[in-house]
Amino acid sequence: MGFPEELIGRLAPLTLATERLLPVPEVLAPLFPRGGLQRGWSIGVAGIGAWSLALSIWAEALDVEGWVAVVGVPDLGLAAAAESGVRLDRMVIVETPPSGQWSSVVSSVLDAFRVVAIAPSSRVDARDARRLSAQAREREAVLFHLDGGRSWPTALDLTLTAGPLPDRGWVGLGEGHGHLQGRRVAIDAIGRRMGRPRSVSVFLPGPQGRLSALPAEAAAWTAKGETGRSVELPALV
Repeated sequence: MGFPEELIGRLAPLTLATERLLPVPEVLAPLFPRGGLQRGWSIGVAGIGAWSLALSIWAEALDVEGWVAVVGVPDLGLAAAAESGVRLDRMVIVETPPSGQWSSVVSSVLDAFRVVAIAPSSRVDARDARRLSAQAREREAVLFHLDGGRSWPTALDLTLTAGPLPDRGWVGLGEGHGHLQGRRVAIDAIGRRMGRPRSVSVFLPGPQGRLSALPAEAAAWTAKGETGRSVELPALV
């Protein structure tokens, strides 16, 4: 016995939405409306450790297949990318395009790559922005804004901003001894595709040098050395 056409019609969009999702680190899943990275979206990353945050997402999203292209980021840290789990053999670096050719270069890259990261040096023309956003949706590519979208004239689908927790976040250093083991940050998510803002607290980086979940016992941990005394740690990044 077949399913009623009405039921099939209701299920089809849900199946399509799931197929268009790319995986993200489990600890970040609550920040995404469907628990994953939606193809065709424009995503901004900003705040402390923004580059590390982007790398952590790419490492998960491209784990099975897919490539990432980074356009116009002269201070790109390839060592950090490798340490975050991003496969360098699936990363293409595109030099900053000549003046007047930026949008056409990004357009060409969007035709070929699943994830495209940009950091424009100046404000993008509104017409170019609309065209590139529409192209990303059509090609089901994800357009990452490494400047948090400051140069983009239209609202992004989702913006992730990392900031230090009230205790300044760094843990592992005592009074004149020890070493930094991780930094606790809060990552806030807002965007035109979301309802209310969302937030999670994570290690960025964690004790193993990568994004990781915050242990339950660390929720109230205020960076203590072996003496047990709380210490104020400077923001190093």
